[in-house]
Amino acid sequence: MTGRLASHPLVGAYIEEICTHVKAKDVHEDIKLELLGHLTERIEELMEAESLTEEEAIQTAVKQMGDAKQVGVGLNAAHKPKPEWSVIGIIAAMIGIALFTIIFALPESPHGSSSSVSKIVCGLIGIVLLVVLYFANYRKLLKLSWPLYWATIILMAIAELYGPTVNGSSKWIMIGSVGFNIFACSPYLLIIACAGILYMQKKEAVVPSPGLLSQFKNGLKQAAILIMIPAYFYLTAPGLAELAIYSFGLFVMLLLYGRLRFLTLIIGSFGVVAFIMFTRVPARFNYAWERITGYLGKDPNINYQTERSLEAIQSGGIWGQGLASPNNRLPHQSNEMMYSYLIYSLGWVFGAAVALLVLAFIVRIVRMAFKTNDFYGRGLVIGLCAVFGIRLVWNLLMCLGLLPIMGIELPFLHLSSVSVLEFALVGLMLSVYRRKDMAGRSAALQSPTQT
Repeated sequence: MTGRLASHPLVGAYIEEICTHVKAKDVHEDIKLELLGHLTERIEELMEAESLTEEEAIQTAVKQMGDAKQVGVGLNAAHKPKPEWSVIGIIAAMIGIALFTIIFALPESPHGSSSSVSKIVCGLIGIVLLVVLYFANYRKLLKLSWPLYWATIILMAIAELYGPTVNGSSKWIMIGSVGFNIFACSPYLLIIACAGILYMQKKEAVVPSPGLLSQFKNGLKQAAILIMIPAYFYLTAPGLAELAIYSFGLFVMLLLYGRLRFLTLIIGSFGVVAFIMFTRVPARFNYAWERITGYLGKDPNINYQTERSLEAIQSGGIWGQGLASPNNRLPHQSNEMMYSYLIYSLGWVFGAAVALLVLAFIVRIVRMAFKTNDFYGRGLVIGLCAVFGIRLVWNLLMCLGLLPIMGIELPFLHLSSVSVLEFALVGLMLSVYRRKDMAGRSAALQSPTQT
């Protein structure tokens, strides 16, 4: 009966009028199916209980459903965009702290005011992109997953081949006098690409590949794409910190998508690439190995930054030494050691507030992700949250001397060209939540085990 009912002029006109009042077009098909289901049940009840003809039952059922405009307005309210005010508030607080730090808290940099201006410009551009992506449809990224993956890999290769070498690493692409650290951005970009790739593979995997050999080949192909190729560029740059960040994000995403068996192949593939690179160019790993062993062995030469960081934090006291207080003993105080300097100048209370803000950001983003039924959107948010989370937590803990110094800067609070991308991605994550009631069920993969 549902098929005949859908083509009935009265029913079709009634449903179409309801849908005209629902602005979220993605849910129109679901609304039509739901209304047809309710009408079918009611018509069958009327025909059986009141002995009405089918035509009489249809007219009665449509009338009992209520005024089309009122029904449509009610459904529009249920499916309209919903902002996540707690995350917006946390990000606004972080942006405020970043601007306050640049303008008032940091001591005068050797580069003068131009350095502060460039940071503020990066922050403002990032805020604009945050707002733009907040109102964008994130699902349009899905079809760009493969192009984004290969574009990121190509940019990493260009940086290694033609970019300048800074502190022994080739991670930058120069456009005139403007430099862009593509390796710092690559974990974010690759995770976005992997979220789409894994989602599409999950939806396509209706029938398992026949035979163990075919499954092994398919798994090896995926391992090459997800870890071997990125790991090669990360290890040759070298960019071990970025490799750790990307690997953690990928690990979390594979858990989310229920690819537990595939994790073994991923870990094995990474081990093979690392072994080959270590035997060919062992000098690439000496610096990282010395830092790790030196940190564990409390070597004062290796732990110079850590000791200066702890010294600055201890000197800060409860309320700090005051705005823009000079500290010539603390290196990189406007970069990866910014958290240590902020505690030194503004105190332990301020440092604790920043740590709580970071924790609240991670918790709220995770909760936000699991409130959406669109599994692509959920994977996107969880993957990006893993990258943001490890960067935020690692920076705080390394400043506190609990983890080795890895050159990981604090997202949001440290404004740079990378911040433009980070702010934009926050807008993307907020867009997922904003559209959580606008995406139709037909577009959503409800669980990681569904095929």
